Amino acid sequence: MVIAAHKERNILFIMLDVKPQLLALEIFGDHHFMQSGRYISVKKNAKSVTGTVAKRLNFDSYYSFILTDFFEGLHYGHYPRKCEICGKYFLMQSARRQKYCSYGIAPKLYRGKKITCRKYAAVLNRKEKAENDPIVSLYNRRCGAIRTEFGRCTISKAFGEATKHLAKEHKLRALADDQYAKTQYKKDMSREALYAEVDRNLK
Repeated sequence: MVIAAHKERNILFIMLDVKPQLLALEIFGDHHFMQSGRYISVKKNAKSVTGTVAKRLNFDSYYSFILTDFFEGLHYGHYPRKCEICGKYFLMQSARRQKYCSYGIAPKLYRGKKITCRKYAAVLNRKEKAENDPIVSLYNRRCGAIRTEFGRCTISKAFGEATKHLAKEHKLRALADDQYAKTQYKKDMSREALYAEVDRNLK
């Protein structure tokens, strides 16, 4: 009985991305969930003084328990979905249409470490957003050039840090001021303009 349930659930998992409620009812709708229940008073935890009302369910088989739990999950929006990072199925934890699981491990390392699929997706999204944003992209290129010059010992560490700090100020201003971003940001982020301003500030 349990093996049959697994087979049916595998079919369901493949199809659930479209209409989970309808497909679940089509596959499991004729199955009888043998259960009985009653409402009882229980404490929320060991330290609780007062009780709360809860429903106790009794099942005649493990199969009935699995299907009941599955439909309860569907009822509250916990649909099975396939993670777009690792490719494994997971249960959504809220009504939001999650694309990535929060407990699976991404197939690729990030900075030499294993991270969850959700964190890996956040890294990819930030990277994609930065690459597509000309303001952030220019800032990243300028900081990269500053690090390169420091590595070649053509500027001091203090000068390099001051220049990166000034570049960040320009970036934040450009993100907040569209007019500045369109007219002056690129000029202020040039090597000559940044170095000249930092040189004046350090004197």
